[in-house]
Amino acid sequence: MPSRVASDDEVVALAGVCSEHPGTTLEWVSDGCLNGFSDDEVDLMAAMSLAAGRSLNWNVLTVDSARPEAFRNQVSACERVAERGGRAVALTMPILVGMTMHFHSFCALYKLPDWEEVMALPADEKKARLADPEVRRFLERRAASPEAGVFSRLTGWGRYRVGETFSEENAGLEGQLVGDIARERGQRDFYTLLDIVVADDLRTVLWPGPTDDDPASWLMRQTVWDHEHVMIGGSDAGAHLDRMAGASYPTEWLADCLRGQGLASLEQAVAHMTDIPARYFGLVGRGRIAKGFHADLVVFDPDTIGAGELRLHHDLPGDSPRLYARAEGIHKVFVNGALAIDDGEVTGSLPGVVLRSGSYTKTVPIPAGS
Repeated sequence: MPSRVASDDEVVALAGVCSEHPGTTLEWVSDGCLNGFSDDEVDLMAAMSLAAGRSLNWNVLTVDSARPEAFRNQVSACERVAERGGRAVALTMPILVGMTMHFHSFCALYKLPDWEEVMALPADEKKARLADPEVRRFLERRAASPEAGVFSRLTGWGRYRVGETFSEENAGLEGQLVGDIARERGQRDFYTLLDIVVADDLRTVLWPGPTDDDPASWLMRQTVWDHEHVMIGGSDAGAHLDRMAGASYPTEWLADCLRGQGLASLEQAVAHMTDIPARYFGLVGRGRIAKGFHADLVVFDPDTIGAGELRLHHDLPGDSPRLYARAEGIHKVFVNGALAIDDGEVTGSLPGVVLRSGSYTKTVPIPAGS
């Protein structure tokens, strides 16, 4: 991606082109999105927004009660951009996104401090290093260090659930928590996890249990959802479709609001996912039920709305896998007033259009241009 190696001046010049095209916005990703914004990154966000005369969004804002200063720093960065007349908006997910981890190929675990040196080795050498007690102690210690940052949420080794296994040694472990297996064996959680992985020639499918699934973290998320510089959402543009499954967040969050923690009302949740993003992007005639608006409607049952069990489907080219969770409780979907999905069945009607910037969107001014 050229912008990853471009100078700040070049990036600002590229952003400035948006000012010539109505109904556009900026999207930006940097190391600071996960690791904490530096002053230079805040300066760049502000300069981009002001040059374009457009709002800039970045993702993803994570909230963890174990690191409260981290998310406050991220929100503060958006506030500092606003003080200069620009606008920066953080995207954040209202659920804990389901994901898988494997030791045989690249995943988020590689980003733990000093882990890549071991994880990037050829398979046989990697197995040998992961079986070495000294290496295990080093990796566990580094994973628990402050340098782990946002990736520390992946280090609750006892909360990992064993998915698919491939060896006789691991027969019967599927579905069990690593912590439970470790207690049976009288071992540390991390060492038990590595024993399982090594026995499977690194192919074990693991389902992490995040460390930030605690009441304090959820209350912090509830507060941040309503912040003026935060919006519900998040995307990797499909880059990790076999590792992460965030697409189910609308139905999963609605279920949590209606029948779970209840941290937002149904009306608030719907607005966060429809009207607020529609106004942010300047979508014309969309995002709410109102006279003269396009009839884009989802009819669902509040008693059953939710997301099905997260599964790996091997239906991509080359039998490659993707994570998938079926939407539940949705009866009908109308697009532009036409019935597109009826009780889970596609009707064949294709009433939708591609919402091109400038044709279906209007320019949303930033503070400096108001």
